[in-house]
Amino acid sequence: MSKFITIIGLEVHVEIKTKSKMFCACKNDPFIDTPNVHICEVCLAHPGTLPVPNHSAIDATVKISKALGCEIAKLSKFDRKHYFYPDLPKGYQISQYDQPIGEHGKVDLSFTQEKNHRTTATIGVRRVHLEEDTAKSSHGVGGNTLIDFNRAGVPLVEIVSDPDVQSAAEAKAYCQELQMVFRYLGVSDADMEKGQMRCEANISLQDESGFEYVDGEIRALPGKQLNAKVEVKNINSFRAVEKAIDYEIARQTAMIEKGESWKQETRGWDDAKQATTHQRYKETAADYRYFPEPDIPPFEPLKLAPNVAITEMPGAKRNRFASEYGFSLADAYLLTTDKKWADYSEKVMSELEEWLNSLPETEMCAKTGLKDKNEAVCKTRADLARLAGGWLTSKLMGMLNERGQNIVQLAVKPENFAELISLIYANRVNSTNAQKILIDMLDSGVDKDPSHIMEDKGYGQISDVNKLGKIIDVVVTDYPRQVAQFKAGKEPLIKFLIGMAMKATEGSADPVIVEKILREKMK
Repeated sequence: MSKFITIIGLEVHVEIKTKSKMFCACKNDPFIDTPNVHICEVCLAHPGTLPVPNHSAIDATVKISKALGCEIAKLSKFDRKHYFYPDLPKGYQISQYDQPIGEHGKVDLSFTQEKNHRTTATIGVRRVHLEEDTAKSSHGVGGNTLIDFNRAGVPLVEIVSDPDVQSAAEAKAYCQELQMVFRYLGVSDADMEKGQMRCEANISLQDESGFEYVDGEIRALPGKQLNAKVEVKNINSFRAVEKAIDYEIARQTAMIEKGESWKQETRGWDDAKQATTHQRYKETAADYRYFPEPDIPPFEPLKLAPNVAITEMPGAKRNRFASEYGFSLADAYLLTTDKKWADYSEKVMSELEEWLNSLPETEMCAKTGLKDKNEAVCKTRADLARLAGGWLTSKLMGMLNERGQNIVQLAVKPENFAELISLIYANRVNSTNAQKILIDMLDSGVDKDPSHIMEDKGYGQISDVNKLGKIIDVVVTDYPRQVAQFKAGKEPLIKFLIGMAMKATEGSADPVIVEKILREKMK
């Protein structure tokens, strides 16, 4: 029986954040509530109007191309892509065809999938080209279709992948990685729900013995015929990317099992029905009748954008966070998803080293690579990374989410958050009371010193042997049956007795010292 392979290629469109539109001086503000206010003769394709390219949009496209490792064209040009639709008043779209700004890049992915699926992947980027967006259609308004031209002419960059994607989960991860790149570069907010970033998926199932993959192309072997690919549009969230592709794979699989074939077509994702629906049969490049845009001469991208510099991208930063700071891959991913979180985390780790050098308990730890004779305090660098990563991703992120806040609204400075982690690391405060301190820091709305909060509210960890000894005497007296059972060999009861001592101190006792004193008193 033949085995069928899923072949997926993705086209991702992203609206670029420029002050003006792609070919005119109209304000680039497609989300304004009032329709048809940012428009002019160029937007509406009045006869005799001429397009003038936006250099900022070209600059942004070069940035994206470089960030994705593309080769930048020495000479690029715009083309006319012909098709008729009410949201395209010229009857053609100014786009790019055979000489895009960027070609031959890649996106490296690392993610978790189910068994028998790959956990890393490299998706080739065939091309990165610049074009104008269409107007926005609103269907079914009083039985009519209304057109808002505020979006017409907004700069739009299209990233076309090679057919390297093997699953819906990979497609979702690829789109999420691109969104991070756009945001790191500052070229777009890339919000899918708002339509600032759109994804179209080309999906086909092919008999593994009937094709070969050559130079980014799926080609039929002699005597074989490829199944038609299906393009799915109207995908407006990462979750929908995954669901639409999974649905289409299942639909094509069922057709193959029934011995049915299908034509190349465009289908839309219906989120309400959780299904793809037929829109039209797919055009080919020949149908668009591409030819060079006669009103815009060819241009040299690197001469128009000569000083484009690319900072560290999310993938590289993620790998560095894992190697340099020792964060787990999961923590490194969470901390680099948003550039502001990444910058904050980096400052925390830098400040943390200073705090470890300044505290008497941990001074030797820092000087000896976080390893010293005092094992109760000095741990490995991996222990520190696990502690810091957990408090950044689980505690701080979680508490901000509960408050409906984000990193921009965070009043806690990196040095004070690093101080809190160092207090936990040095056993000056336990996890329970450290969370109380962090809550106080967040609720105050101003930057507060965690040491002062700890001292003012008595959250510090009790390590005084004499003081703890008196508390433990009471515990031993109050729970004679459990003490007797522990002495008879029931070792797990030590945890119960430690818990009672911790409860008596409202969680402020040093559990290591508590256990040591308990064992001595129950000999």
